Amino acid sequence: MRCFDCPRGCGAERDGGEVGFCGGGRLARIAKTVEPFTYEEPCLGTVTAVFFGGCSLKCSYCQNIAISRAAVGDEYSDARLAELFDGAAYPLDLVTPTHYLSAIERALALAEKPNRIIYNTSGYETADGTRRAAAFTDVFLADFKYADGALAQRLSGAPDYFETASAALKIMRETEDEWADMPDGKILTRGLVVRHLVLPGCVQNSLRVLDYIASALGTDTVISLMSQFTPNGEGEPRRKLGKLEYKVVKEHALKLGFKTGYFQAHESASAAFTPDFRNS
Repeated sequence: MRCFDCPRGCGAERDGGEVGFCGGGRLARIAKTVEPFTYEEPCLGTVTAVFFGGCSLKCSYCQNIAISRAAVGDEYSDARLAELFDGAAYPLDLVTPTHYLSAIERALALAEKPNRIIYNTSGYETADGTRRAAAFTDVFLADFKYADGALAQRLSGAPDYFETASAALKIMRETEDEWADMPDGKILTRGLVVRHLVLPGCVQNSLRVLDYIASALGTDTVISLMSQFTPNGEGEPRRKLGKLEYKVVKEHALKLGFKTGYFQAHESASAAFTPDFRNS
């Protein structure tokens, strides 16, 4: 069966040994597993992060470029992937899972479902793929990168990013947010967190992204506005984000009236915030 799990729609015969645009074949490749792992968003709690090798988007500025350009890492049979899921000490965080959606579905059919699954995605999802992921996902942690199609084409080769991601986000938003009181604060047990990385020289794109989230998804959407952009040394942009650039975007988010949000300190723009994949 040819693969159309992601919006690239490359149609690779992955069951027959072909490799897709994402770099992946039939079986999932795991580049790194990190536990315990915590995000900048406290509502996600402590997780077991599973980083999949390869990517269906491949942004020029990718912070995880060491594992996203090709499907690096160990290949996992469906049974072995199920064992990994069952052995997780914390809620399961699937990082860049889109291109292995079919493998994840097969593994989960063999596994006992962990207490919580986070689907950590670029936001570039088909409607069908989003609904399939929703069948096992508790919390979507979704990027919303672009409102500007020309920028999406230049940096990610995906001029349809806005139309595609906005449709997927609407489906993700259909699950109402549910919260639980924990010793360290409130944890989002079901729902959606929308992340947006502010890119240098792209303030207008960020303002338009926030405008869309507020109007289409609501100001009660949990947002995470990130300043952690760090040049990867290969693609563009090639400079760090300016303090004033981030301030303008942050103030716009506050003006729009988002009720729950996370904002990064400018010091987050450091390679220290990117996992080390050299010893994966």
